[in-house]
Amino acid sequence: MKRFFFFFLLLCGQLYALERESTLKMYATIFEALGLKAPIYLYVDDKEYRSVFRHSSDIEMVNTFEKSDIVLITTEEMLDLARRKKGQIPEGKPLLFATDYHFLKSCEKAVGAFYWRKGRSQLLFLKKRLDKHHIVVPKRYDQFVIDEL
Repeated sequence: MKRFFFFFLLLCGQLYALERESTLKMYATIFEALGLKAPIYLYVDDKEYRSVFRHSSDIEMVNTFEKSDIVLITTEEMLDLARRKKGQIPEGKPLLFATDYHFLKSCEKAVGAFYWRKGRSQLLFLKKRLDKHHIVVPKRYDQFVIDEL
C-alpha cells in the first residue's frame, strides 16, 4: 500500500510538472505571436500563474502594471484594475490578455484570451483590438482571429 501511495504521489508530481511546462510553452508561443520579444515583462497577480512563469528564461515577472509589456487578466480584481487604468494606459503598452472568455468580453482593451472550456483549450484574438495595437499575428493563427465576440 505504501508503494502504491508513493507511486501515486510521484505520478501526480510528474503530471503537474508536465502541465506547468506545457502551459508555459503555450503562453510563450502566444506572446511571440503578439510580436513580443524576449525578455517579456509580464504582470500577473495570480500565484499559480506566477509559479508557472517563474520558470521561464524569456519571461520576467514585474511587480507593477505600468512596467509590463503584457498583463494577464486572471481574476475579477485584475479586471477591475484594468478598467480603472483604462484611461491611463498608452495605446501600445502594456497589452492586456485574458485567461477567461468573460474577462475578454468585459475588458475592452484585452487583445485576446487563452482559456479552457469543456476540457478543451480556446484561443481567441479580436481583430479590431489587434489593429489598434498594429499587431498582425502570423498566418497560422488566422483561425483564432475573430471580428467580434
